[in-house]
Amino acid sequence: MGLLKLGIPPLTAFSPNDWFTEYDVRHQISYPEQLNFYLSGSSQEKISEIRLNYSFSNSKVWSYKYADPTSYSKNGFEVALSLTGNSYVPPGTKITYFFDLISAEGKTHTSNQNEFHYLDPSFEWQHTTWKHLTLIWHDRNKNDIESIAKKAIKSNLQLTKIISLPNTHPITGVIVNTRAEAEKAFPNISKAADREDLYGGFAFSNYDTFLVIGASLDGIIHESTHLLVKQSLNPVTRLPAWLNEGIAMHFEERKTNATQILRSYPSNQIFDLRYMNSVPGKPSDVRLFYLMSQSFVAFLFTDYGDFKMKELIKRMDSGSPTEDAILATYGDSLQKLQSNWLNSLSASYENKINVDIGSFGTSLILSIAFLIGLCFSILGWLKHRMSDHNPDDHLRPDEYEDGYWDR
Repeated sequence: MGLLKLGIPPLTAFSPNDWFTEYDVRHQISYPEQLNFYLSGSSQEKISEIRLNYSFSNSKVWSYKYADPTSYSKNGFEVALSLTGNSYVPPGTKITYFFDLISAEGKTHTSNQNEFHYLDPSFEWQHTTWKHLTLIWHDRNKNDIESIAKKAIKSNLQLTKIISLPNTHPITGVIVNTRAEAEKAFPNISKAADREDLYGGFAFSNYDTFLVIGASLDGIIHESTHLLVKQSLNPVTRLPAWLNEGIAMHFEERKTNATQILRSYPSNQIFDLRYMNSVPGKPSDVRLFYLMSQSFVAFLFTDYGDFKMKELIKRMDSGSPTEDAILATYGDSLQKLQSNWLNSLSASYENKINVDIGSFGTSLILSIAFLIGLCFSILGWLKHRMSDHNPDDHLRPDEYEDGYWDR
């Protein structure tokens, strides 16, 4: 298997001749494990090479895999592609394919080009397209899906003005109806995430495709936002996780009241945004991470406006490190912005990220309280360290990349 960079392949055969005739090209989906591609026909010459060429979604890069020219059976020549593990392909992905044949005498034949959406064949799927967004669904009311698509597009268009994306690539969203469907459709992630039903959707920028459980408008807005933001960036640009998720949550319609919920957290549990470039490793911390991301990004939008967010993303996309881009955009460091944001949540958070340890010595009572708190912190740390040996209780470092948590 390899990669072959081609232009757009022809829809008909190259220089057709009569050495390979009455051919048929087809595929079979063994969901969710495998795809099988078949080529059959009548050959007047010995075939020395058979190559399946295939491409995913809007990619201009073609991959290929060879078939054994001696393996002709009642189904014809067969090429199988695994869809599990590192070869995972998200449902909804449009797959385009064709075959190249070369005879022992060097004659060539290229089959017609076929395309299909990779989906669970046990359901009767329907498609709804509105501007750049196609939703694929089953066993739901079409009018409801069309209404959701229109609302999602409205949100997407607001976003494109901020991220400077005048022309969007088509994106596809697949709606699965149950958690059982999702277990087959979603990528194989950690046992911790599976155990807690941690994710309600995933976006896959390499395929311009996303998956969501249920016809949730906010889920669809969230995931399509991820894809559009990625489209607006250079391939090597990666936004910090708090900004990536915060933007996606900011455009949802039914936002969680993150500010109110955050007030219930002790200040010493609040993360430092400077170290929130990726989602925490334990599912128990994920909820707080998303609440903070939503609240802080909302603070930036509210206090500084859309233009500053647009400027921030542009600076990061030009290669500026996060803290440099923030300082140049907002005139304050990330640490200072975080302090201002926490102060806006509640006076009780004022300057909690940088407590002056020396102040504890001003009072014997405070000193005792500090020592007691320190003991509890050490015990908590030891408990945390003792639980860290079990990898099943942690997310993979890359799990946040394309997924979102919606509980």
